[in-house]
Amino acid sequence: MPSNHMIHPECARAISRLIQLKDPKREDFLELRTHGRDAYSEMGWDELQSYINEKTIVIVEQFEDEQNIMSALRWVARGLPVWLAIRKVRTDYAMYRYMRS
Repeated sequence: MPSNHMIHPECARAISRLIQLKDPKREDFLELRTHGRDAYSEMGWDELQSYINEKTIVIVEQFEDEQNIMSALRWVARGLPVWLAIRKVRTDYAMYRYMRS
């Protein structure tokens, strides 16, 4: 679990709420935001590689786009479980594609 001073208190609360939901919906993922830049926002590939392990390797397998892999690893670093981090990035990516079309 990350030290809470590294992420915005609202972000930490939103992560806790999302973890407690039995069946999080698309809106729940869209509402989860960093509330500005945090210590993890700046992390590049070199720093994020330290978060790759037997639990998080599935993230690398789920996404082809390096930006999505890095984004999911940042969410894991902030305290989101792997499967929720994958759903968060998928939701954001789908919304981003929708907004661009």
